[in-house]
Formats: sequence, structure tokens, C-alpha cells
Amino acid sequence: MKTNFQKPLSPENYIRTRARNLEIGDCYINEGWKICGLAQIIITRRHSNGNITIGVYLVDLYALGVKDSFFRFNISAEKLEDMISQIESSSAMNEKLIKTDYVLAHNIIYGAVEFADEYGYKPCREFDLTRFILEEDTEEIELIEIEFGKNGQPLLII
Repeated sequence: MKTNFQKPLSPENYIRTRARNLEIGDCYINEGWKICGLAQIIITRRHSNGNITIGVYLVDLYALGVKDSFFRFNISAEKLEDMISQIESSSAMNEKLIKTDYVLAHNIIYGAVEFADEYGYKPCREFDLTRFILEEDTEEIELIEIEFGKNGQPLLII
């Protein structure tokens, strides 16, 4: 007798192949992102079991684009709340994360990637995976005008 057991996907393969099929949940951003030119963004995707997968993106709007990114796969809402608290307390900016619209978060991330690319800066290598937590960057996503760089020019802050 032959049985077909499907091997479960690794979290990385699940994200690459199925994360965009999950419903977008709450999205968060640090309050002062416009002032400091650095956005900490969290995008959540809801699983049918009630858990969530999240993508976290540290975005430099002045020059470097996506500087850092990571994911957490299939976590509880309580773990997300713990992560938000941890990010807020460990942030050098000591800022609160507030809920934001997905379209704004999408435009910040992809706009910063595009701006940085014009000056030869590439996103962190983790973005190769965490970009699949985002929707594809297509014409279907409303374009929001966001200023990148300082007065349109890259500004590196050391």
C-alpha cells in the first residue's frame, strides 16, 4: 500500500511560496519615521489557525533602503505583542510603534529600496526572503508620494 505523505514546508519555503496567500493583518511603524528618516515596520499575515507570520523591516529613507529585516513564522498574538514591546524598548529612538495602513508601509519599503538602488545600495540579504511577506510591488498597490533622501539627495548618517 502506497501512501502519500506531504512533507511540511520549512518556514522559509512556506514564506516564499504561500505567505502572500495569507490575509494581511495589522501593520506597525514607529511614530517619528518622517522626522528621523528611519522606519521600523512590522507587517503581519494571518494564518487560519489564528497565529501570524510577521516581517520586520528597518528602513533608511535617507540612503540605504532596507538595512535589516527578519521574520517570525506562525507565532501567537501574545508573542507579537512581546516583540512590539521589545522593539520599542530596545530602539535607539525609544519610539512607540503605532498601527499604520499596509499601503503606506509598502510604499516606504519599496520606495526606499528603489531610491537606494539608484545610488548602488542593495537591501540586506534577508530581504530576499522577507519581501515575500509583502505584496508584490505592482500597479495594483496605490502609489503614495514619499520623500526619500534629504532634499532628494542621499544622506548617510554615521
